[in-house]
Amino acid sequence: MRNKLLAILTVVVLSSPGLFALFHPGFFVTDDGNWMIVRFTAFYDALKHGQFPVRYLTRLNFGYGYPVADFLYPLFLYLGVPIKIIGFSFINTIKIIFGISLLLSGIFSFFWLKKRFSHFSAIAGAVAYALFPYHLWDVYKRGSVGEVLALAVVPFILWQIERRSIAFVAIGIGLLITAHNVMALFFLPIAILYAYFIKKISLKHIAITTILGLGLSAFFWFPALLDKQYTVFDSIKVSSVTSYFLQVKDYILFGFISIVVLLQSIFYIKKKDISFLFFFLFTILSLLFTFPITQKIWEIMPGTNLVQFPFRLLSITTLSISFLVAYNLEQIKSSKRLFFTGVYLLVIFLSTWNVLIPRYFENFPDTYYSTNVDSTTVKNEYLPKWVKDEPTTLPKEKVQIISGSATISALQENPNKVMFSIISGKPATIQVNIIYFPGWKVYVNNQMYPFSYDNPMGVITFSTKPGTQTVVVQFSETIARLIADLVSALFVVGVVCIFIVERKKFIL
Repeated sequence: MRNKLLAILTVVVLSSPGLFALFHPGFFVTDDGNWMIVRFTAFYDALKHGQFPVRYLTRLNFGYGYPVADFLYPLFLYLGVPIKIIGFSFINTIKIIFGISLLLSGIFSFFWLKKRFSHFSAIAGAVAYALFPYHLWDVYKRGSVGEVLALAVVPFILWQIERRSIAFVAIGIGLLITAHNVMALFFLPIAILYAYFIKKISLKHIAITTILGLGLSAFFWFPALLDKQYTVFDSIKVSSVTSYFLQVKDYILFGFISIVVLLQSIFYIKKKDISFLFFFLFTILSLLFTFPITQKIWEIMPGTNLVQFPFRLLSITTLSISFLVAYNLEQIKSSKRLFFTGVYLLVIFLSTWNVLIPRYFENFPDTYYSTNVDSTTVKNEYLPKWVKDEPTTLPKEKVQIISGSATISALQENPNKVMFSIISGKPATIQVNIIYFPGWKVYVNNQMYPFSYDNPMGVITFSTKPGTQTVVVQFSETIARLIADLVSALFVVGVVCIFIVERKKFIL
């Protein structure tokens, strides 16, 4: 136990250079980082006012609302809530999630690799994973908190597969699916293949854990798949895949550690070790598909609109290289292993040097993010189909009288509800400047009331009768989403029961 604790401490210390920039004041300039903070502020506000699970962020999209939380990786948002509650700023909350994810990725990698290799080999492999150039590039250049969180979950799943734990493998799969959609698409098949070919686990037991993981995360993925039909996602080309292949200069940045590891690995192909060949093959394939030479394959391959960027496959390279680092060191005589571990660590640090410290930081206050009304997606791809005129400015009023004569009073609003009173002497048409998405309902005098969203902006409109009415426009779960929520709740209970049965003995 003492040696293991010392090894974990070693992994943390050696991985810590990847955390230094997180302590710099402000937030580093990235592709997506600012959007993630903005999204989190809107998510936090919606959750605070009672929306759970959070799906619709009313402040975004110029105050007309946007259902992005229904579709995109919510795990970092939920994890950020308790961090924010204890007093950290929105900015520092996201930075803390980045830091914890990096540290856990190294720690979980060590636990996974230690099941197969010696301490020195496992330490080197874990540090290679935590500090792999693409991993840090994901943090400090892309600002992709969801991907970085997912990269922490992946070695946890492999570790639990090694332990043959039904409960924890299921939990890991559930976390991976909610951590990042694309990362789950990449790594869930890899985990299944690893369990079957490397650990020789039966298909029956693999199916059980997979179903459990899918059940735990059903509250997210089922509504996301079901509700996509209401959005423009399938008709929008979010990015051109062919614009995001890596160039030679990128391989100089990302490839040094990979080249060294692959060159040494060639000498061990003849051993025909299934685990080695498994990760060697995934390293080659993941690197190959980031080259422009595979453009024709990408053009006919399904799902490219979801993957968006070929360079994302470097996340698979990150995992595969960490295994090969540990494997290669294990082939060296134990008397020389410490020396070559040091050599590998030096190569890792040299490979990482250019991405350790961001060049630019922004020192915006929290209010910059908590008042931002961007949609937080590239091309508003989750906008409902019925929106013909996208919002470009904030509405002048939340509630407007479109026709007729009426008086609006006692207006109250929060991210999930708009309440007001109407006094009218004759029929009037009222517009509530919220883009309709399934889940929004209108109640007049405590009775569900018919409404429309057949207008260019797709906002909620309804007609009133003469007199005084109390109106509540509220977002709630649809029947399908409620079923998905219930499924997840039942699977949570099931996994807890399995954990109790397993206790300290993990058997698949």
